[in-house]
Amino acid sequence: MSGLLCYQLFPRKPSLIMYLKEWTISKSDFHGIKHIFLKGSLVRRGLWFLICMSSLAVFILQSQYTIRYFFERHHITKLDLLNSPFLDFPSVTVCNDNKYRESAFTVNDIRNVGYHLGIVDENHTLIYPHLYTHGFVETLEAVDWDTIGEDENYNMTDFTIRTGHQLKDLIQSCQWKEEECVEDDFVLSLTHLGACYTFNKYIDADGFSSHNATIAGAANGLQLILDIEEIEYTPTNDLDAGAMDAGVKIMLHRPTEPPYVKELGFAVAPGLHTFVQMRHEKITSEPYPYTDCEKDGNSEYFDHYSLQACRIECETKIIEKYCGCRLPEQPGNAKVCNPPETHECAHIKLVEAIEGLLPNEECNCRSPCDVENYHSSLSTSRLRAGFLKRLFKDSHNRTEEYIRQNIAVVTIYYEALNYEEIDQIPEMSFTMLLATMGGNMGLFLGGSLLTVIQILEYFFDETVGCFKSEREITEKKPTTVSGPVVIAPANNRDTTNGARDEYKNRWSFDNGGVDSGNM
Repeated sequence: MSGLLCYQLFPRKPSLIMYLKEWTISKSDFHGIKHIFLKGSLVRRGLWFLICMSSLAVFILQSQYTIRYFFERHHITKLDLLNSPFLDFPSVTVCNDNKYRESAFTVNDIRNVGYHLGIVDENHTLIYPHLYTHGFVETLEAVDWDTIGEDENYNMTDFTIRTGHQLKDLIQSCQWKEEECVEDDFVLSLTHLGACYTFNKYIDADGFSSHNATIAGAANGLQLILDIEEIEYTPTNDLDAGAMDAGVKIMLHRPTEPPYVKELGFAVAPGLHTFVQMRHEKITSEPYPYTDCEKDGNSEYFDHYSLQACRIECETKIIEKYCGCRLPEQPGNAKVCNPPETHECAHIKLVEAIEGLLPNEECNCRSPCDVENYHSSLSTSRLRAGFLKRLFKDSHNRTEEYIRQNIAVVTIYYEALNYEEIDQIPEMSFTMLLATMGGNMGLFLGGSLLTVIQILEYFFDETVGCFKSEREITEKKPTTVSGPVVIAPANNRDTTNGARDEYKNRWSFDNGGVDSGNM
């Protein structure tokens, strides 16, 4: 109940203006407002009134601007270069540009997938015989295709692995910190490029021990000698096995992230020694509403959420939805597409997904809030074919021409034992919002948080005092009695100073020693 209403109920209580005047002069910490009520000329008090109202208007304007800016959720980026005694080495996935080896094809393979890959026509005749070896051409010409039927249970996963380049043939030599790698260092990874192999791959939390670098430089990294086996390249119309390039693709990624080599890998050409200098980068983004990053993303088929994992899962669900199956390199429990489903449906939908031709709701992958990148810079030098010929003389009979056309050497290492840490920080936190609001209040109104508490206390006292007086009137309401009625003298009110003091105490009224009756 407001002070004005209390005044209407209890006429002897001072008016709201008088009460507010006394509170402003004696208690308020607002520096300028008390000058409006102090004794002085009307012009001076009017100027103080204009000054106080102008300051209040500016404070309100600044406050709404500050609050609006806070809810716009701006952020700043902090960049640090941090040193470390060691750095975890990334996973290294190596894929041959060629998906299928010519020598690995069987007659049954040609019968089931040869037409879909564009190798033979409907009559099982080679479409471009001049692109294949003589032995391959002669083998197919000698086959009686009428005696070979299609396999309804043809296994595309087995075909992809069996006809892909094998680990022992692709990776001729591997050294980690100038020591020979062990067999368990590489794990088979199926990708859109077929059978690939990953060094330092995450398997599970219990069985994974990451390689790490304790010294920067080429001698403390990974060196691979690769054989692309160009003689095995098989021209096809397969979406993922174009025969235009000869070489390998390599991708550096976190061990917990699946490789996406076809889209994100870098190329390495034969006949060259390629040096790959790495820099490690850690990015931490603020979640919604500052950015649209994925803070607690869940992955259905992978242990950890990442942008690559989301894209692979998205492609898998699209092909399952439209084709009722999945490709051999895709995760899940759906059946693997057979050759007609692979090339007549799955690859078509995969291209549409990659080119963004499907509805947006089909795939909505957001970058995680915590990202680790491995930026690389490449430099090359020409290989000495004669030296490599002597190096391989005990294990392989390699000619210098074969080495120039097929052998590639790759050395991957950290250029320095430091990493970039990029953090997004809110430009205005809630604490800064309060500090800015408090600064504006002090600058324009001469107030602080304690002043706000004083205002709240004033309204609290008004409310409590009003309800106390209302209760006292209710308790003193006259009651009907039997017997003679005694009428008191009309002028029997106690107007002594003691009675006035008691009245003031009941209303918690303090005018700082100034008698309001004399003002």
